[in-house]
Amino acid sequence: MAHRFERFSWRSGQELLKKAKIEEVRPGRKLRVLRQEPTEKMPTLLLVHGSAASLTQYLPLAAALNETLGYGIVCYDWLGCGGSEKPDDWYAYAFDELLKDLIAIWQDLRWPGPYIVVGHSFGSHLVLRLAASSPSMTGLVLLGAAKRFPEGHPIFRLPVFLLRWLQPTLTKAFLEMALVSKDPELIRQETDACNANPMSMCKAYYRQVRNATDAEIAECSKLRVLLIRGDGDGIVSASDMEALAQALPKSTSATVANAGHVPMLEEPGRVAELIEEFVSVQ
Repeated sequence: MAHRFERFSWRSGQELLKKAKIEEVRPGRKLRVLRQEPTEKMPTLLLVHGSAASLTQYLPLAAALNETLGYGIVCYDWLGCGGSEKPDDWYAYAFDELLKDLIAIWQDLRWPGPYIVVGHSFGSHLVLRLAASSPSMTGLVLLGAAKRFPEGHPIFRLPVFLLRWLQPTLTKAFLEMALVSKDPELIRQETDACNANPMSMCKAYYRQVRNATDAEIAECSKLRVLLIRGDGDGIVSASDMEALAQALPKSTSATVANAGHVPMLEEPGRVAELIEEFVSVQ
């Protein structure tokens, strides 16, 4: 099966951006949303990116799943990220507000399902909180996920002007831990994306971010879950993912070779194959 996805790389799916549109998902919350309709009886995947990231990290995977298998795809940029609006409003980036955005998009899925929700990095905790109150989804896929992420890193107590000055250094350090690939074009793409983030948004987000509680994770115990980690992930360790797996009794875990913290970007074909296998046993 893997050969069907071999043509997909981190460069794939860029044409999908032309189909993304700005939608007001809630009053005053204008987000960039991409919707790709499924073929008949195929599932729809709702893809949720991680903190200070963008739906662009999902484009190679979205292309592989939609073009090859006919899966429906819905993904979006969080407020303040990518092509979404970036208001200078501290409370706009509270984790509960980001969760309300996700709930609004979940409630506006326009095709019959089944539905699988995919979360990356800290986005996995938005997904877990959604799943705790939304039993109609059929499964979760969590990429680069941990049971606990650091909350409120002390560096984000610095004033915004200092954070802006530090931003290139912070980006470089993060990507050295996050990416396995040494492809200069990929590194440049992700560097530019990270450095485009408003540091006022980053400060507001990281000072207010919250993990899903143990009770919320327990509410997901009856859901089938696929956990995927890149073998070169310098952000989330194997033990971090294992702690989450232990809390989700119906989970299975997979490791992707030659990938770091963003396996769906570095190895979209392998991640697509794992998701296809997961869906096939629903």
